[in-house]
Amino acid sequence: MNFDVIILGGGASGCMCAMTILKKSKIHVLMIDAGNKPAKKLMVTGNGRCNISNKKCVPSQEFYNQNIDRFLNKFTPDETISFFHDLGLECYADNENRFYPISNSAKSVVDVINNELEKYKNFTFLTDFIEKIDKKGDNFEIFTKSNHFNCKKLVVAMGGKIDSALINLDIDWIQSKESLVAIKTNSTHFLNGIRVSPAKISNLNGVAYEGEILFKESGVSGIAAFNLSACFARNKNFSGDIEIDLLPQYTDNYLFELLLNRKSLECSINKFFDGLLVPQLAYHIFNGCNIDENKSSRQLSNEEINEFVKKIKHLKLKVRSCYDNNQVISGGVNMKTLTENLESKKYRNLYFCGEICDVDGICGGYNLQWAWTSGHIVGAAI
Repeated sequence: MNFDVIILGGGASGCMCAMTILKKSKIHVLMIDAGNKPAKKLMVTGNGRCNISNKKCVPSQEFYNQNIDRFLNKFTPDETISFFHDLGLECYADNENRFYPISNSAKSVVDVINNELEKYKNFTFLTDFIEKIDKKGDNFEIFTKSNHFNCKKLVVAMGGKIDSALINLDIDWIQSKESLVAIKTNSTHFLNGIRVSPAKISNLNGVAYEGEILFKESGVSGIAAFNLSACFARNKNFSGDIEIDLLPQYTDNYLFELLLNRKSLECSINKFFDGLLVPQLAYHIFNGCNIDENKSSRQLSNEEINEFVKKIKHLKLKVRSCYDNNQVISGGVNMKTLTENLESKKYRNLYFCGEICDVDGICGGYNLQWAWTSGHIVGAAI
């Protein structure tokens, strides 16, 4: 079967690309995705609330793995919100500049996208699995599990791990790695389930993020840990050391004085941190300092208090790998091989948008904004 345009992937970028094309053209668009309807994957974004964008995406090098200002300026967060407003979606921005639907439900985003796509008779959605992409003369051939299609223009918007489908095309591919993912470390079993907010987590290169930390049986999760995981993902290597500041609101000196004054509580060490830290964290601290828990607070030396400070402000863990709950993929099609319209410089009429491009951002709506921006750029170019 022949189509003018085929979009591989029905996620955020693929849907934005389709809507942009359909709004301005009568050409027939086929979208192929493994899901049973467009935009279905958005249901799980933002813990079900769908953090649709962020007011502050530029300067982009602060939030992404590279400078993509030239793209983001073509379709900005404000333009994204305006676009969705026209579809009937009302949004608001929180105090961290994150945009959410006013319903606080990702389903609202999915609904308005599907409502829009259903308006067009020249749009076809197909549930199928992509197995191979090939080039035949001026056309592209797409082989799925149960079908074979041809098209003049092809948009690849399938996410970050489809290098096997592209193997017949000579695409410059940056190695993929899970990103925005929980970090596996040496055992943290005793702290499993403990949340600390705010906390600050950093690597040995001084990159640090502040926010919520959730300890797992052997590692750390939470927004701050997810953001730091991007550093390991971009280096394609989840190994090394991380450091956690459990009380970032206090300086080392202030915390030392605070703990020094707590000697007057005249309690045993196992109650010394009551009112400051949860029991599991307190035990981890004084046990790590090899101090007898039955010792009186009055007997604490300055050196021992200083050891407490070090453990609280500089809790060290060794990174082993990552979990499998990643939100995005780091890596993908080398941006240097694409034009300003995200068309392949090697293959005319082959476009890439969304996560398949080597663009990844931290948590906060940045990755979805890239999806909307890149999908709109490609749709406008087609």
